[in-house]
Amino acid sequence: MASANVAGLAAGKPGSLVRVLADNAEELLALVLVVVIGMVMAAQVLLRTLFDTPLSWPEELSQFLFVWCSALGAIGAYKRHGLVRLDLLTRGLSPRAQAALEYLCVLLIAVFLAVLGWKGYQLASRTSFSAATLPVTWAWAYAAAPVFSALMIVRMLQLQVFKREYRYLETLLDDDGGQPARPEARP
Repeated sequence: MASANVAGLAAGKPGSLVRVLADNAEELLALVLVVVIGMVMAAQVLLRTLFDTPLSWPEELSQFLFVWCSALGAIGAYKRHGLVRLDLLTRGLSPRAQAALEYLCVLLIAVFLAVLGWKGYQLASRTSFSAATLPVTWAWAYAAAPVFSALMIVRMLQLQVFKREYRYLETLLDDDGGQPARPEARP
């Protein structure tokens, strides 16, 4: 069945490959970054242990990439309803009150993200000191904050306001015909 789903995606059916890739862009980029971190660090270990010639830059590059990977992974976790959620206080509320509280929380988080994005942008634009071993400034690492904030706000709007149903990468291999996956973690 998986080949039928991939063929359907290639033919441009509702679960098109472009849609799946767009819905999972952050996670795909985070996956690429994790692979790069793993490869760079494996090369560092091999060069250090087998040839006694360590490289000077892998640790710092891994730090830069890990910052970005963490930000992108947090967006993916939110999209999949995988973040910690405390619902002890809201269980006794009516469904309407729960929905209102949910929207209030989303609004507060969006305000926090907007402030984080603005302050992150200011920090990244003012940072001029260079990395110790790489030919870039630390602004590249700090730029993860405004990018994370903007992408997270977009995903929050898609989920909470527009009720977007994401097509996850797993739909490429599932036998459900590429139907949108809906995590059951949140009511």
